[in-house]
Amino acid sequence: MIRRPLVRMALALALSGSLAACQSANQVPPDVLSSKPAVELRAMQTRSFDTTDRTRTIRSVIATLQDLGYTLEKVEPSAGTVTATKSSLLRMTTNTYPRGTTQMVVRANAMILMNQKNNQVDDPLFYQKFFFDPLSKAMFLQALQVNDPVDPPQPGPGQSAPAINTQAGSTNSAPLAQGN
Repeated sequence: MIRRPLVRMALALALSGSLAACQSANQVPPDVLSSKPAVELRAMQTRSFDTTDRTRTIRSVIATLQDLGYTLEKVEPSAGTVTATKSSLLRMTTNTYPRGTTQMVVRANAMILMNQKNNQVDDPLFYQKFFFDPLSKAMFLQALQVNDPVDPPQPGPGQSAPAINTQAGSTNSAPLAQGN
């Protein structure tokens, strides 16, 4: 009589152990977060732009990510978030929100898949060179097109088309992005 309960208990333990092994094999491992202080990490991940147009800023973020080879996964305009991946190894999530009455803030967080774990990117050069520099250029180009009509006005009878300035050095390259 003592044998049956022991056999049942051994079977129950073996079955629960095998189920637990299956469960842990299918679970996503936890993310490995940066060991840098939160303030330092936030400073490298955040830039302010002199604009009040959140929609245009989000559109610039989307265009920049696509230009950099990312595939959009999720866009939540009401929350100001955009998530995109590149080569299924790199995931970038951005958040756009107002600062005061004259600026929009963009914060980017990159995670890279290494050793079966998502590791937070904490290199300031990565964020600057591979996201914020291209975003600043996109914001600048978009600002130039603020009041650009869909069909430019055609010269009337007896009028000539406006001249195009082709001299080098005629661009205004004032920086738009400001580090925090």
